[in-house]
Amino acid sequence: MSLQLLIAHFESYIPLKETEKQLLEGRVARRQIKRKQAILQEGFPCKHYTFILEGCFRMYAVDKKGTEHNLQFAAEQDWIADIGSFHAGRPSALFIEAIEPAVILQIEKQDLYFLYTNIPKLDRIFKVIVENKYVELQ
Repeated sequence: MSLQLLIAHFESYIPLKETEKQLLEGRVARRQIKRKQAILQEGFPCKHYTFILEGCFRMYAVDKKGTEHNLQFAAEQDWIADIGSFHAGRPSALFIEAIEPAVILQIEKQDLYFLYTNIPKLDRIFKVIVENKYVELQ
């Protein structure tokens, strides 16, 4: 069921062929996350793009005084990741934490690149997703 929600999300941009849908199987990991559980911590590279099936997350930074600064919130049917850390493989300066219990789907970098190669339209879909996220932050 959860993979079908992701497929429906992708198809809200561009329809996928049945063979393309099958390629997604095994490339996406489903996880249950507890309230206040971090899926990314400062100092570690972001290894996943995360699609939220249930729940809500926040992305935040902590300044030198220990004050938390919320940068982004993401809820059901939305994506969250430190995109710069993900693509560069560098340690993140951010945290991503569940605000409530959540169910997520995660795609690792090598799986995403496999999908880009084998389903080229996903490259375009993710370009639009990233552009939309950028606009949200302005």
